[in-house]
Amino acid sequence: MLAQAVVAAYERPERDGYHRGQLTVTGVSPCPYATYLNFKHLDDEPFDAESRLRMKNGKWQEMEVLEDLRRAGFQLKFTGSNQLTVVVGPVRGRPDGLITVDSREDLLEVKAMSIGPYTSLKQKGLQEAHPGYFCQVQLYMASDELRDRVSGCWFYVKHKDSCRPYDVFIEKDLVYSKPIIEFVTEIVNGAEISKPAECPLPAQCRHTIFCQGVEIFDTSGIKIADIPAIVEKWLEGQFHLAMGKELNEEARTLLKQVLGDNETTLCQGEDALLQVKRIIQHRSEIDMGRFVEAFGASRLPEVMVDKIVEQIRVTRRD
Repeated sequence: MLAQAVVAAYERPERDGYHRGQLTVTGVSPCPYATYLNFKHLDDEPFDAESRLRMKNGKWQEMEVLEDLRRAGFQLKFTGSNQLTVVVGPVRGRPDGLITVDSREDLLEVKAMSIGPYTSLKQKGLQEAHPGYFCQVQLYMASDELRDRVSGCWFYVKHKDSCRPYDVFIEKDLVYSKPIIEFVTEIVNGAEISKPAECPLPAQCRHTIFCQGVEIFDTSGIKIADIPAIVEKWLEGQFHLAMGKELNEEARTLLKQVLGDNETTLCQGEDALLQVKRIIQHRSEIDMGRFVEAFGASRLPEVMVDKIVEQIRVTRRD
């Protein structure tokens, strides 16, 4: 009953007094057509109660990030309820704050991310993994208030489940932001933007289906099962597998450096003693090329065995 009451309380959206339906920096995309759709509200994203709860949770986690940074000794300005409003061409925005690092004041942008976006950021970098966020911070740095004040942005991310932090520094690039500000100005002034022949952001833009249409699949052999609890269990397992692999690989790299030229090294921790040992193995296998050279390709069928292997492959479809 309590859970249902909370969900019901978030069925209706609350106005924050700032995002009153107008285009802001967060609605600007590197793609002019995506920005046009946002400005015209042609493909607005529907939010149910669970979506609003997730967004609220993300805001709380971002507040924790600010607390963590202050605990680490960094000086922050214009954060929380004291956010600075900046003007970028015809639109406004509110960056998360300013941070002083090595006696220099930089822009600060914080996000809380689940395992997919978090891992993608670490593997690909901000511009490739999250071009919308890259565009957002570049526009902030090109604003009237910050253009001459900051030279870069610290993009700080907290992984929602493990609380592991990650950050990347983004240099200010006015060459990048200038044409975006120009087409945003044209859109706000009434320009019509045509749909692109090819989507420039196919994996990162939420307008892809609206823009490019829906591809028709043959679903005759596909069964659809509504089992959210099992899906969540699989996603949780994937998170632990991915995080465990990442931690294990980081540790193995460091342990290999500790081993050096020794054959065995004992590494003492608070709760365990690890033995790191160098192992050299010799394995035998049949080289197909050398077999053909020695006996001829015609004799390959004599040693080839057909095996049937059944696999269950689970992939995430978003």
